[in-house]
Amino acid sequence: MSQENSGTNPIQWGYSLENVAEIMQPCLEARGTKTLLEIGSFAGELTESLLGWGTPQGVAISTVEPLPPPELRSVVERHPELTLIEDTGVGALEGLDELPDTIIIDGDHNYFTLSGELDKIAEKAGDGPLPLLMFHDVCWPHERRDTYYAPDRVPESERQPLGHNCTIAPGNPGLSDGGLPFEWAAAREGGPKNGVLTAIEDFMERRGGLRLAVVPVFFGFGVLWEESAPYADAVAATIAPFDRNPVMERAEANRVALLVRTHVDAQTIREQNQRIAEFEELLGRMLQSSALGVAERITKVRQRGNPIFTRQEIQDLLDKK
Repeated sequence: MSQENSGTNPIQWGYSLENVAEIMQPCLEARGTKTLLEIGSFAGELTESLLGWGTPQGVAISTVEPLPPPELRSVVERHPELTLIEDTGVGALEGLDELPDTIIIDGDHNYFTLSGELDKIAEKAGDGPLPLLMFHDVCWPHERRDTYYAPDRVPESERQPLGHNCTIAPGNPGLSDGGLPFEWAAAREGGPKNGVLTAIEDFMERRGGLRLAVVPVFFGFGVLWEESAPYADAVAATIAPFDRNPVMERAEANRVALLVRTHVDAQTIREQNQRIAEFEELLGRMLQSSALGVAERITKVRQRGNPIFTRQEIQDLLDKK
């Protein structure tokens, strides 16, 4: 697993599900996955990892991304066996002739979008079995708080009250003065129809007979399967050591706290640098002022040859930057 991108780099967000590939792949093998659909591939870190695992085993892999970035298109060029579907999750599911046996969902992290995808999967399954379902972001910050890549895709009546270019932090149900930055996020955490885990739980209640495991690292990895599935016991045994593991929970809490602190510190440094730049600009203008030279001469006379300041002192300070 590469540590060269921001998806897996520990000093970045660690947003990619590739971070849990060593847990995910045994679950795929326990299920006997032969056809796999990934909804929300972004730059393709997990996609390429899945191809490396699945292609030698003959697993047919498709990925969904409505606006593929250059990194994902590069993955497609390197792997002609990969099918890229340029659509939303619901649109891609609607266009399928039949459901794959496994679906990984890591798209837009809000209740409306995920609920629509899950309901479409259930509709396509009909009276047949559901695929094995995997999810990202079932823990903080998306667990009980919606975020939106494109709010206009969600009907206003289905959107949470929004914060724009805002920050959020653990333990604060509202918007924080500093923390992880989001372009669009629900202004409040919790409540009905808010968050990824809420959408999954409500789907489980509607459908019945489902079991969810939560691996509490890298913002949370969820695995959902039908308890009556022939592979249910195998998947359950594979994921059991990690399901809501308290050591993992503490490690993730520490990781998130450090990540938030890093963003707060970075913002503080940016603000301080901005103030320094403003002071430097002001001092530079002062040096060009003839009035400053007059003031220097006056203080030199009054202080008997030892002025309170000199223009050279100001210039030396500016030259140190």
